[in-house]
Amino acid sequence: RIPTRVRAHLVPASLGASPPALSWARAMAANVMRENASKNNLVRAREAVRRFPELKALCRKFIATYEKRTEEADAKYGFRKYKALLQQAVNQRVETIFIDLNDLEDFCKQEIMEPDDAIALATSIPKIQLQQSIENWIKDIEKNALRFTKYFYEACDAELPDRDGGFDADGSLAKDVIMKWRQNMLQQQRASGAEAGGLPLRLKNDFDVRFKPRDTCKSLKMRELRANCVGALVQLDCMVVRTSQVKPRVEVVTYHCEVCQAEIFHTVEGERFTPLKECPGQKCKDNKQAGKLRQNTRTSKFGKYQEIRVTEMSEHVPVGGVPRSMKVVLSGDIARSVLPGDAITLTGIYRPAELPWLQARSRGTMQDMYIDAHSIRKHKSGYNERAEDEEEISRQVDEAFKAGNLYEHAARSIAPEIFGHEDVKKALLLVLIGSFTKTMKDGMKIRGDIHTLFMGDPGVAKSQLLKQVCNIAPRSVYTTGKGSSGVGLTASVNRDNATGEVTLEGGALVLADMGICCIDEFDKMEESDRTAIHEVMEQQSVSLAKAGITTTLNCRTTVLAAANPQFGRYNPYKSPVENIDLPPALLSRFDLLFLLLDTIDVEKDKNLALHVCKVHSTFGGGDGGRKDNVTADDIYEFKAYDANFMRNYVRKAKTFEPLIDDELQRDIVAEYVNLREEEKGADRDSRKSYTTPRTLLAILRLSQAHARARFSDKVEREDFNEAIRMMKASKESVAQSKPVQKGVNPLDVVYDIIADLSRKETDTDGWLDISLVVSMAGHKALSPEHVTEAIENWEGLSVLLRNPEQTRVKFVVPVSG
Repeated sequence: RIPTRVRAHLVPASLGASPPALSWARAMAANVMRENASKNNLVRAREAVRRFPELKALCRKFIATYEKRTEEADAKYGFRKYKALLQQAVNQRVETIFIDLNDLEDFCKQEIMEPDDAIALATSIPKIQLQQSIENWIKDIEKNALRFTKYFYEACDAELPDRDGGFDADGSLAKDVIMKWRQNMLQQQRASGAEAGGLPLRLKNDFDVRFKPRDTCKSLKMRELRANCVGALVQLDCMVVRTSQVKPRVEVVTYHCEVCQAEIFHTVEGERFTPLKECPGQKCKDNKQAGKLRQNTRTSKFGKYQEIRVTEMSEHVPVGGVPRSMKVVLSGDIARSVLPGDAITLTGIYRPAELPWLQARSRGTMQDMYIDAHSIRKHKSGYNERAEDEEEISRQVDEAFKAGNLYEHAARSIAPEIFGHEDVKKALLLVLIGSFTKTMKDGMKIRGDIHTLFMGDPGVAKSQLLKQVCNIAPRSVYTTGKGSSGVGLTASVNRDNATGEVTLEGGALVLADMGICCIDEFDKMEESDRTAIHEVMEQQSVSLAKAGITTTLNCRTTVLAAANPQFGRYNPYKSPVENIDLPPALLSRFDLLFLLLDTIDVEKDKNLALHVCKVHSTFGGGDGGRKDNVTADDIYEFKAYDANFMRNYVRKAKTFEPLIDDELQRDIVAEYVNLREEEKGADRDSRKSYTTPRTLLAILRLSQAHARARFSDKVEREDFNEAIRMMKASKESVAQSKPVQKGVNPLDVVYDIIADLSRKETDTDGWLDISLVVSMAGHKALSPEHVTEAIENWEGLSVLLRNPEQTRVKFVVPVSG
């Protein structure tokens, strides 16, 4: 709608208004609308400022009186949650007081019903206005979190109790001596009549105040951060890609004046500060002297400071877009809480970065932004970290273990949507559990990670299985062979643009330390890049000597790879060695090598098709919903465990360190000798793997992993038998493929295919489409050229007949049923 004062200047086009006049009128209308919007924002800001006095008083009342009835009562303060937290902070048991906005929302509901008369009287406002302030309190905090952080810090300082018997005296003797000396100096200054300022709160207290978001708070995408988010409390889903070293950052600088002997305090609010040059003490002011200030580092206050780099989640990046990243500042006890590769939900204050005058001048009008972190929640808790619902999940794991068949049930719960692959899923479960790393007296380490390679035809769900493992493992990295380089997998040396220092950045394998690195399309990697992971797989480390940096990085990572055979599909007329086409030095490092072939089996194909159709006909909608009255048990025919249950199951299994029984030593030795003898007796073309002394270690690792899955401290015979069965089952699909025998003629294979199709097709007078024959022969690893050559040979023998268009074929004499 056009304002009235602008409408008077408008001339209709029918009355002869010129285009410049219309453009000027539209510009005037737009300016007036912008002015009105600015005035409305200014009015709302002034209303928020008027609410500050009563809200500041409410902050102190909340800290002093709020009771959390759902938590365990404190021995001294009962259900008063924040008074108990302050007591722990004074006793140096906690470093951060988290103000939960869910608690604040509950407190507001109580206060709106019965406003405090004392606060209304002290701030000289009516109850109606106080109720309106309480109603807008949560929104004011979320929009102006920086100011309310200060208010709550002052409220905590005002309600701070004295130390009691739970005080932790370790490392606080020097601080107590300095505080007593300061108090004596302040008393002497007050006794002499001089003006004595108080101690800064940051110097007086050793705790921080931060906010926890509400449960109803919506997580934003990094691309949704706008100008109205500056200074507000925002919540983002992101991925940590880089972390810096933790360094001390000054919070309060103390100076000692050598002229008037006064102690001067300088509170540092931003990232940079200008040191004081003149003494602001009363004596120096009276004598009109500049004084001589000496900075005292010993009595200054420093805090932990760490910078991390976060990037968008992959699902938030639009098609064709590049992931955006942002700097995040961690301070206090939340420093060192995340590592590169962690997926987190970050809550913090969106703030502009302060730059020195010279840098700001060179940057021009561009402004860098960062997030001051208040709360971090990991999407997947690690095996050594405690989750919120850990006790409940642990109870469920114990109940499932007592019920029996936990190993088989947990293995089937890995990607239950994928039909079959029982042995493959059991192998993935053993990969997640693994064995334990052994460190000998001389310092030699024997790895416990179980490296596995899936090699097989397209369409056997190799990539989906890798994705499911990444979903279950709390620390995992997924990458592809074609999109990875040797440096990207191990480590790279970069120069920091800000400091100019040479820094070391870990690659995918280093980021997955103590976790799993899934490498898809392993066969597509360049040979030079593939050799970079040889050291990682056996020595569990990455050694570098670049740009003056000589170091060794820990890389205790389980490698789970998937690849296609050399010819795209497994060719049964070629030997397994020719199909795999990987160097023996790399193959020997894999404990399990699964050859997955897409063999033709009518009963298996029928069950697979029924399972896939059931899944697709049951699940529907973009939100992943199910049809009514249909549960997951009806689809999978069993109750699958979720990823959280699987993580807790693996966490408990990893606490066991089973040892080999003495009675099994002879059986293990005999089995290893038999494997070597079988490989020696077989010809080179029939070998499916390379049996080396590493194979013996693989048998031991698989046996110990199976014993861990049973929650046992001893490796028994059933564990050893399962390990041997797993190694033999990984090669079964190769033996099941029909034309794997040496000397099979492709002419006979094509004849059998046409004969089978002729028996089934009774409505076409014996004619068959050659395209159908080519498709069926593709499952037998025969190319179209092989099919054409075979048909021509049989046609020359007057066995087959083709139509003039060369598109159909039939037998000259129909085959008998």
